[in-house]
Amino acid sequence: MASSMLNMARTLLLLLLPITLVVAQEEVQGHLNLGRGSCTDQRGQFYSYIQRTQTFPDASTCGAAECAKFGNAASYRGFEFSVTKRCTCLFDKEKMPAVQNDASSPEYVSKNYAGVDAVAGTSGTPGANCYMVARDSGAVTLGTGLFYLSTVVSGVVYMFN
Repeated sequence: MASSMLNMARTLLLLLLPITLVVAQEEVQGHLNLGRGSCTDQRGQFYSYIQRTQTFPDASTCGAAECAKFGNAASYRGFEFSVTKRCTCLFDKEKMPAVQNDASSPEYVSKNYAGVDAVAGTSGTPGANCYMVARDSGAVTLGTGLFYLSTVVSGVVYMFN
């Protein structure tokens, strides 16, 4: 009986651990933290990006001080904040806004990728967290959260029946 209760407690802990990790992730106003990895679209494509050559103290500063200036652009999809404290603002394929850049001492680097429309997921690769702009989250965000919560609740109910 005691080992059965111990196994049940272990299983419950394993089910609830991911919730703690999600809650511990940094929240950024106007964005939804989708977790570890680079942001990807529905086809698994990465987004074009503009990245400052400087570092930022945290994801909130990246979102509020850097990427917020692009927030009104329809092509803006969110940002990634890396473990090296780099801030990467994401845009639809070939729709990055122009930025002032001195060729002899560039403040920005950029690259075009094929990602388009709302962020649908992440690559899952360690090294950065993906933040989707809130205006794109809609039902996708709500659906993902409810799916995760209902899965955990179902697992707990199943264990006790």
